[in-house]
Amino acid sequence: MYAYIEGVVDEVLEAALILDHDGIGYEILMPASDLGELVGRRDHIRIYTIFSATENGVFLYGFLNKEEKELFSLLISVNGVGPKAAISILGTLSCEQLRFAIAGEDAKTISQAPGIGPKSARRIILDLKDKIDFTLAVEEHVSSSSAVGGSVRGDAIEALVALGYSSSEAFKALSDVELTDDTTAEELIRIALRNL
Repeated sequence: MYAYIEGVVDEVLEAALILDHDGIGYEILMPASDLGELVGRRDHIRIYTIFSATENGVFLYGFLNKEEKELFSLLISVNGVGPKAAISILGTLSCEQLRFAIAGEDAKTISQAPGIGPKSARRIILDLKDKIDFTLAVEEHVSSSSAVGGSVRGDAIEALVALGYSSSEAFKALSDVELTDDTTAEELIRIALRNL
């Protein structure tokens, strides 16, 4: 119904944003991580939204970017995962972390979200693993690195997965490693193995 709403940040609540659009205050439920970024802001922003009408009421869910909105839609398509659980997951894990956890079948990481148990995490993985592109997750992760560093990090992650580590474990082991132009995939693998 609403693809997005643009307006001025009026108030950041514990679980929602009040966005003023032409004198109308929209209460938009958002992930905690997004709300944290909006605290103290009073500027004009765009919130990507999903309208939901259920027997429990009418709600507007919002996200700072389209990727979160798309992942929210995927999460609520899973049987037994409602909007509240999906918001909890996206408030705990970044889009990148969630993609890696699903691709790597890492239920433990998904279970870190409040209200998400191992059974729900496994159901999410089972239902979404064929819908999440692991290659895209790697490419997005390395896009902030140089082209050389990006392919080196991607090669190291793929090698660690081939060694039997989950993609999420491999990602975490390499996420804070600084790359230079001379860094090789072999060096990254040795560093990751020390971190695992």
